[in-house]
Amino acid sequence: MKTWIYLIAFSLQLGWLPAQVSFRAEVDRTEVNQGQQFRVNFVIKQEGRGFQAPSFEGFRVLGGPATSISSSIDNSGVRYSLTYTYYLRADQIGEHIIGPAKIQVKGKSYQTQNLKIKVVETKRTQSSTEPELAFIKPYANKTTVYVGEPLMVANRIYIRKQLQAGRFNFEETPKFEGFYKEKIQRNNLNEKLEYINNLAYVTANIDEEVIIPQKAGSFDLGSSTISLPVRVNTGKRDYFGFPLSTTKELSLQANYPKITVKPLPDKGRPQNFSGAVGDFSIKSQISSTEINMDGSISYTIRIEGKGNIKFVELPEIEFPSAFEVFDPEIKESSSVNARGMSGYKEIEYLLVPRYGGSYKIEPIVFNYFDPKQERYVQLETEAFEVSIKGGKAAPNSSKSPLAGESTSDAVDFLNKDILFIKTKASNWHNPNEQFLGSGSFWGWLLSLVSLGLSLIAIWWRKKAEFTNRDSLRKQRAGKAALKKLRKAQEALKANDAELFYQELETAIIGFFSDKFDRGVSGLSKEYLQERLSKAQVLESDIKALLELLEKSEMARFTGLKLEAAAQDYDRAIEVLTEIEKQL
Repeated sequence: MKTWIYLIAFSLQLGWLPAQVSFRAEVDRTEVNQGQQFRVNFVIKQEGRGFQAPSFEGFRVLGGPATSISSSIDNSGVRYSLTYTYYLRADQIGEHIIGPAKIQVKGKSYQTQNLKIKVVETKRTQSSTEPELAFIKPYANKTTVYVGEPLMVANRIYIRKQLQAGRFNFEETPKFEGFYKEKIQRNNLNEKLEYINNLAYVTANIDEEVIIPQKAGSFDLGSSTISLPVRVNTGKRDYFGFPLSTTKELSLQANYPKITVKPLPDKGRPQNFSGAVGDFSIKSQISSTEINMDGSISYTIRIEGKGNIKFVELPEIEFPSAFEVFDPEIKESSSVNARGMSGYKEIEYLLVPRYGGSYKIEPIVFNYFDPKQERYVQLETEAFEVSIKGGKAAPNSSKSPLAGESTSDAVDFLNKDILFIKTKASNWHNPNEQFLGSGSFWGWLLSLVSLGLSLIAIWWRKKAEFTNRDSLRKQRAGKAALKKLRKAQEALKANDAELFYQELETAIIGFFSDKFDRGVSGLSKEYLQERLSKAQVLESDIKALLELLEKSEMARFTGLKLEAAAQDYDRAIEVLTEIEKQL
């Protein structure tokens, strides 16, 4: 019963949220010259009744109210706006207060805030500099970061209030050389009203991205250029006396702030540093600590947090030899927003017992660098003791003699090469008895054949284990690359060429990171070319690989057609397959 009450209360709260009313007053400037005209808007986001304007004491009302209604539909629903506009003239010098306007919405009364207007004496020498109709100001939420520390950058656009503007278009965007970048996806712009030099501007962040520095140094991120069509008055009037306007194409250009990237400190840097920069946590989980010989268990490691999660390397795990370890399943997810990048990486192993006994899975050590604390942090997972019931013990495990046995009877070999000296005589045999063809002969012969076959089987098994151990990482590399390429294929199906090339580059770099056992940050194109040449990979395959990487980098800065992306996807599969055959 209580559950239903909570659900009903929660539903009522949800129903009340859209009913919150936004009613505000806006002015196109807060300082005007004596005798100058200006306008005041009263904007409400829902349908209202009984609008009451303030007295406008200290000003002369030239016109109004002029009403305008606008509505639009986006992912958040229907947006409605009702505006009452008044045209005023400032006649009295001094500071004046425009009081609140009032309106009724669903039987409740709402009012706007006060507006303070300063009226100054008209200056005889007016500045020749016209106030800007629109401009942009590139923005970064941090200007000093560490290598691997994400930061958010955006273009903040400012457009004069009441200016009719069209759809903007980027003519030039920064290359962000030395940085990994990923766009922040938003359903709509978060517009705000700001006053600059006493003039009202509508402002919003556009082209928001999270960038992650890959090397230390001082970087000029570059500049942005935006074209913006606006409607401006010509100063002329038509036959009926209405003002004429024309479309003017504005070119807005500005530089991003300079970013200083500090190297990660050498002091306290662990040898097994994972490359993680941010704030992370790690945990391990096992499905069971007691199993039978015919069972299996899963062992999972999960790393999550805020920071460069995409570049975090999962730790390698050494399991006891009593388990058969299958190729792990890797899951990962990341997202970007105004606060940076966050997400998780998870690796799950399937373990099948080969021997009985109790075995310990050692804890996993994970290190990351915390830029806020400016130090390395070490985390450690839980250790697990696994008991396997049934089956013989592992060959390298020691066994104690059973109770009641003498030491001489229990020991077959001492240090595996000195036989125990027996104190009793063995059975005597008749020297005239024929051994060849006797039952003992055939018994020994069968025993030797069985022993030989067993030794051959053990030899093949050990050889396969060493071969698998050496090739396991290569197999994982191939599967990881294919998995990444599947993500690239999904981006291709979604007609997102930029995301496709990001996933394509990640797949290629991750593939060779596993192949060469080298961190992602150390896999430059020069290193790959040198390493593959030493491995005697065909020059044509090396050239094709470098072209794919270069094209992926260029895709961040220039638009590429989807037709080219589809061809590059097929080419990537072909190149990785050919190189894997030669390594």
